[in-house]
Amino acid sequence: MDRMLPKNLRARLKKPFGKLYSNIDEAAEILEKQTITAVGDKVTENLITKKIPFQVCVYDGKTKREEITIPEAVKAFPARAIRVKNPAGEITGEAFQALKDAYESKEKTKIFVVGEEDLLTLAAINLAPIGTYVIYGQPDKGIVAVEVNAKTKKKVEKILGEMIEK
Repeated sequence: MDRMLPKNLRARLKKPFGKLYSNIDEAAEILEKQTITAVGDKVTENLITKKIPFQVCVYDGKTKREEITIPEAVKAFPARAIRVKNPAGEITGEAFQALKDAYESKEKTKIFVVGEEDLLTLAAINLAPIGTYVIYGQPDKGIVAVEVNAKTKKKVEKILGEMIEK
């Protein structure tokens, strides 16, 4: 089922869901010991460059909604590749399913999004196993590391429930 973000939720989603770090180096010690999902081109590239392992990455060839060249490190990353459509301001059933499949397969997976990947952070937190981390970029501030636990899952489920079903 596809979901669309209503305007009243936008402000709430601008606040970090987890701990904000100014850069990947600040978070490296914590992240090196965790199973990670990376959401965003630059976050994924930074994890690869810093040799911090991750299980799943989601990227769209954009930074701050501007088209970029997909980083070579991301293109070359050895993982099962999935391509999904996900328009801006939405979470499609196709994207949800791709993340679900990625977590169930246990294979390293990279998901390329035609559209926008920003809201897929919510789907990743919703579907990722308890005890893992979802990492995403916070524009002009750094990166956010979200520990997936019962509290963060409940918070995300509430937001998903407030989104408009299409």
